[in-house]
Amino acid sequence: MPQALLLKALIRGCLFYCLLLSLLYPLAAPAAPLCPAQHIDREVVVRYVHDGDTLHLTSGEKVRLIGVDTPELARKSRPNQAFAVQARDRLRQLVRNSSNKLALRLDTEHLDRYGRRLAHLYTQNGSSIAAQLLQEGLATLLAIPPNLNGLDCYAKIETQAQKTQRGVWQLPLYQAIHSTELPRNARDYRRVYGEVVRIGEGRHNLWINLVGQVAFRIQKNELHLFNALKPRELLGKTITARGRLYEHRGELRMRLRSPYALSIHPE
Repeated sequence: MPQALLLKALIRGCLFYCLLLSLLYPLAAPAAPLCPAQHIDREVVVRYVHDGDTLHLTSGEKVRLIGVDTPELARKSRPNQAFAVQARDRLRQLVRNSSNKLALRLDTEHLDRYGRRLAHLYTQNGSSIAAQLLQEGLATLLAIPPNLNGLDCYAKIETQAQKTQRGVWQLPLYQAIHSTELPRNARDYRRVYGEVVRIGEGRHNLWINLVGQVAFRIQKNELHLFNALKPRELLGKTITARGRLYEHRGELRMRLRSPYALSIHPE
């Protein structure tokens, strides 16, 4: 009898102790999915990862992630860009953690000019792969119309990665640079800011010229996407634009494809 009472006391003591631990150290709730999809078009199986933003499916399709651009891997005489290998390896890990099975969501345009499938991809926990790469600073936002669905969420996550200088955002190349300090041989991805000194219009383009022979180009058939920013009224304002630079007749130019590529500084 005393042994039975002792056993009951031990059990009660253990139960009390476990309850106390659960109150003091509650189990962490599962992390909410990053930028989850409103719907899924189909399930897919990944055969292998090509680079940080491109992978191949067992169906034979080559998929290019919508909404992001990752640093380029070495090609011919060009070396790996910073964080290119890390972006590829992280995508491989995300795919592997999801048992190579992903959910695919299409957008408005399904194929790019290279015949690649354009899609948003999600892991088994419902998180956007693009959002996870952005969160870790292994990708930058790439908004190309008409595939702009869900990019508000991507943009918020990228902004946080910028603030904390994660991944590529710690590199000098990714810091905003004034238009007068931009090297004349500057190419590829850049963030450029400066005062607008001229607004010009041609038959097909609206031109926003900054001090220092730098011009941003918006095609008129995409101008409606920028309505909220009123690009024709930017004269005298300081703006920042992001995208790929190229040179034309001694002038550095950048094509702006969506409002995510342009911001106006507060006065």
